[in-house]
Amino acid sequence: MDFEFMVDDPTDDNQMRFIKLENRTKPRILKVSGVFKCQGDERKGASLMRLIDRLAESIPFVEYITLIDSSNIRICDVSISLAQLKILTTGQSWYNHFGYKTKWHDANVAHNAVIINTRIDDILSGKTLIETTGKKLFPELPTTMTVREYVQAVLDSVRHFPEKCTPEQHEKASFLKTLIFELGWMNDLKYVNWDLIKIVERGSNAAASARSPPRASPPKASKSSRSASRSPRASPKASKASKSSRSASRSPRASPKASKASKSSRSASGGRRNKCKHNKRITKRK
Repeated sequence: MDFEFMVDDPTDDNQMRFIKLENRTKPRILKVSGVFKCQGDERKGASLMRLIDRLAESIPFVEYITLIDSSNIRICDVSISLAQLKILTTGQSWYNHFGYKTKWHDANVAHNAVIINTRIDDILSGKTLIETTGKKLFPELPTTMTVREYVQAVLDSVRHFPEKCTPEQHEKASFLKTLIFELGWMNDLKYVNWDLIKIVERGSNAAASARSPPRASPPKASKSSRSASRSPRASPKASKASKSSRSASRSPRASPKASKASKSSRSASGGRRNKCKHNKRITKRK
C-alpha cells in the first residue's frame, strides 16, 4: 500500500471542507494513494480494506482515512467503472459500502435512487442504445425493467466470461461499459470520487462505525467537478493520481463479482508502483 500522513490545508477550499481539526499542525489523516496485490495473493478486496482499517486503528494520531476512487473491473479485457456499476445496481459505490464517503453522500444517494428506479421506457438517455444494440445482444430483456434491474441483468450475463473471450462476448462486455455511461452520467448520476473520507473508530466509539460525514447540500456544478465525476472513458490500466489531494480520478470506478478468469480492480487512485514482481491493483476473484 502507498500512503502518507497529512494535515488538511485551511487555505484549500476544495480539500475536505467538512473536517474541522483543532490542531492543524499535526497529521491526522491517512491518505491511501495506491493499493496493490502481488501475484499469488488470493485475498479479496474486502479483506484488504479491512487491513487498511486495522492499520489506521493501530496508529493513535490517525482520525481519518482518505482516498480517491478510480476502481474498475475487467471483463473480456474491457475496463469498466466499478463506481458507476455499483451505484447503478446498489445505489452506492464500492468504497461507499466500506464507509468512505463525502459530505454530499446522502444527497447524492437520494438523487441517484430516482434514476436507478426509473423504467427503461421512461429514461431520458440510453433508450436508443438499448433499442438497437441491447435488443440484438440481449433480446430477452424487456424495456419495462428499471435501470437497476436492466444493468444487473446484463452484468449477470457477462460477469463469468473468461479472460479470452469470443468476439460476441467482447461485444457484450463493451455494451455494458457504454450502457452504464449512458444510463448513469448521461442521466445526471451524481458521484464525487475525490477525497472520499472514512472516520477511524476505536474502542467505545466502534459502535458508531457507520457514522458518515456531516450532511450537506450537493456542491454547485463546476467544470472541474463535472469532468471529475462524469468521465466516460476508462483506461485499461488503473491510472495514477496526482500527489495533490485535490486531484480527482479521471474515471470513477464500482463491482460485480468477477469470475476466476475475470480481473477486477479495487484500487485507490495513483500512488507509487509497488515492489512486487507483478504490480496489480486489488483483484477480486469469484
